[in-house]
Amino acid sequence: MIRLLLILLLFSCDSGNVKEEKVNNELFQGTKDHITVHISSRVDTTNNDVKEVLDLYENYINSQSDSIYDNPYWNSEEKAQFEDFDFSRISIYNGISSSQLFRIYTPFVLSIEPKNEKYQIRVLYSNSAIEPPYVGSKVWCIHKLNALREEGNWKLENLLVEKTRKWQKKQVGFIEYVYSDEHDFDELQAKKAVNFCNKIIQRFNPNFHSKFRFYLANDIDEMGELENFDYYFTGITTGKAREGMILSSKGDEFYPHEFIHKLLPTNKNRGHVIEEGLATFLGTKENLEEYLVIMKKLAHDYNINETFSLKNILNNQTDWNGYPAAYPGGALICEVIFEIKGDEGIRELINNKTNNYDEIIKLSMSILNLEEDKVIRLIDNKIKEYK
Repeated sequence: MIRLLLILLLFSCDSGNVKEEKVNNELFQGTKDHITVHISSRVDTTNNDVKEVLDLYENYINSQSDSIYDNPYWNSEEKAQFEDFDFSRISIYNGISSSQLFRIYTPFVLSIEPKNEKYQIRVLYSNSAIEPPYVGSKVWCIHKLNALREEGNWKLENLLVEKTRKWQKKQVGFIEYVYSDEHDFDELQAKKAVNFCNKIIQRFNPNFHSKFRFYLANDIDEMGELENFDYYFTGITTGKAREGMILSSKGDEFYPHEFIHKLLPTNKNRGHVIEEGLATFLGTKENLEEYLVIMKKLAHDYNINETFSLKNILNNQTDWNGYPAAYPGGALICEVIFEIKGDEGIRELINNKTNNYDEIIKLSMSILNLEEDKVIRLIDNKIKEYK
């Protein structure tokens, strides 16, 4: 995603005046310029409340909204309940800073309308691209948030609580399912989910004693609303595990990939490739057909695409070819380790440092008690099994 943003930035700059090296430096260092939102004529800025909500949003995006801290522009209740209280933060910034994002995408306020005793603001994030392939990501998202009064001041609020206020709830074991009236709840799938979770807990995290909610959206767009989006291109996916909850657009009570994210022990040094690899190997593999499809895609690209080297795969630096290579890439490491060391090896992988290629290979050498060349050969042979 960062590579896409860099391409868009280069495209939007006058190459005759700005050298690529300078653009790279500016993008990845970011800027400290104040971000001014553009405003639709529909927004009535003569209304004091509307103007205050507009100022609130502009202040928020200028307040390091890409970072997690006690942000003064967000409501206190959600800040107390969640560490990462803005449910749209991860998707909007997608691994880059706010200053980097706003070099490319201009926030345009579409509307600020009253909603009961609150206001709701919708903001379009778009760039100036008009030619393919850049025009395909012209619209990053339409951000939508509530604003509520707190001690006389307007504060921002997620949409999830209001969106799901009238949804049905069903407790199955330690999972509380939340779903709309349109969803036909499947008791058997829910029980299957709890049984799967209990087995994973027993194998890899016996100290897990938490409960969580599972929100069953009807489709990707409805799931986007749960993350404060009227529309989104950035961060779009079929499921996400968050603090105390899972969001899903699949309409299925059994989602083993996301369960793995919720159930594994916390480890801030577990890198993205291994995190997703574990979820793929332990979770997605429950549907073997789905698992084989993504593994074969990686094997194909590994064989013919120069950017799909093992180093790039484990550093999460491959080109995008229609699927996230980190998922099968991390699963390969899990397979190699599991075949030799079983659950004991997987537990070591779960609990140690795996932020990049060097750390993953070094840890694999330690777990397997093998030299680097032998570990590489095992991984290479495993990839070839899926050709």
